Amino acid sequence: MTGSTGSQLAPMALTDGQILELERALEQVETGRGVLVRMADLMGGAVGHAARLGLQGLGMTPRIQEKLKGIAETAISRAFDVALLGMSGPAANLRAPEDIPTDGKSVRDRALQAAVAVSGVVGGFTGVAGLAPDIGFTTLTIMREIARIAREEGEDLSDPEARRACLEVFALRAFPNIGEGRESELGYFSARTVLRGRPVVMLISEVASHYGLALGHKVSLQLMPVAGALCGASLNAAFLAHYQALARAHFTIRRLERQHGPVVRDTAVALRDQAVARATGED
Repeated sequence: MTGSTGSQLAPMALTDGQILELERALEQVETGRGVLVRMADLMGGAVGHAARLGLQGLGMTPRIQEKLKGIAETAISRAFDVALLGMSGPAANLRAPEDIPTDGKSVRDRALQAAVAVSGVVGGFTGVAGLAPDIGFTTLTIMREIARIAREEGEDLSDPEARRACLEVFALRAFPNIGEGRESELGYFSARTVLRGRPVVMLISEVASHYGLALGHKVSLQLMPVAGALCGASLNAAFLAHYQALARAHFTIRRLERQHGPVVRDTAVALRDQAVARATGED
């Protein structure tokens, strides 16, 4: 963020620090690394190279794809009911002592990574038979983390809208920009517009279809002989990290919106337009 950019956008009510927060959050939800890239980064080697090539259909028959869609919807529905229990009300950005980072990762993060890693290893060894337990546990863990991050960013989870926002995280990267050119809507805001106002049952079904596609990336690699068992832990760690990052960005933007209203979207569009102008100028 340059000084000039900050001064140009400051009159829109956001401070320079908030504009920087917004810019980073938008980068994550609009152009940040996808889950497939995160998995490739952690896995490395031949399997990571396959992931980067986008071999999304590897080992995925239509029957497995249909089964995966059903598993995803069941997992999200159960996670939504279970993960938010006991988390109603705002957290006022409080962090427990065990959450304070010591060596770059909090005790909580290390414990969660270890838990989903074990689930991934078991799922990798058991193949198709282990899909439902692995996906169910990983999805529950992800949903719990989304809810925790939401509370840290000031969300009141007794509010149905805040709880719906937790579900939205699973579909934020699924909607492209609407239209072409400088006037087109940012994909992040268009995703929220598409999902807004739907009954929770319909929202879960919509979100599950997009989440199922992301699961397909993971499962297609996890079903590879030998590699699945060896890389199951890394796959789940990457999956968890991906949705943690999306949740942090999503609820950062929502916090700014609570403070400043529609001007946040206007600032986001201005940031995008300035980036386009700089890129055009460089060309």
